[in-house]
Amino acid sequence: MTTTTREAQILHSSVWDGSLPIEIRLSPSECRVYDHADPYLVQYPRLSYLPFLLPRLHAFFISSLINPDVIPYDGWFSFEEVPLKWQYPLGLLYDLFSGASPSQASGIDIHDRSPSDGTEVQLPWRLKLHFTDWPEQSLVRPDAEGKMLHDAFINSVKEADFLRNGTAKGIMSLSKDDSTKLWDAVQERMVREASRTRSGLELTERTNR
Repeated sequence: MTTTTREAQILHSSVWDGSLPIEIRLSPSECRVYDHADPYLVQYPRLSYLPFLLPRLHAFFISSLINPDVIPYDGWFSFEEVPLKWQYPLGLLYDLFSGASPSQASGIDIHDRSPSDGTEVQLPWRLKLHFTDWPEQSLVRPDAEGKMLHDAFINSVKEADFLRNGTAKGIMSLSKDDSTKLWDAVQERMVREASRTRSGLELTERTNR
């Protein structure tokens, strides 16, 4: 079945506009408030990355932190005590974990998880925020400038380009300026800019075939 331009636009908008409600609580071991700090509630894009939230979360929880001098980008997230990979977008993390019961969540590699296992997680998706005790065995430490996250995103686009077209020439042919605009669009949800760069990518793909 051939996908029409209109159908493709609707699909693109649906994917781009997708979001999830999440509830983020500060880890009790780092909270100086006896009955826990208020949670941070946000409707967050599925295509975005949790580290983008760290400056806002640090500012939100700073009055409740035992050590308010912690660096925002030392923050990491967990679900049912399982560290979440910061280089995966929120939607992918939710889809991977949404079928896991608490008893399944510990000690299982994220790639072995099936969305059909167990009962679906209730929304908002409840996550825990940490600023200390980085899980060295589970997570690579990102850099404060976000270069590693940018590189992880570009690599994922290359993989998607290859799976779709059998070649990654399209993304590899993007100029540095277009690559930066695509990354900025993900950070800022600039739909028009993302669509413009995507159109250029598809044109490059057709030219290289």
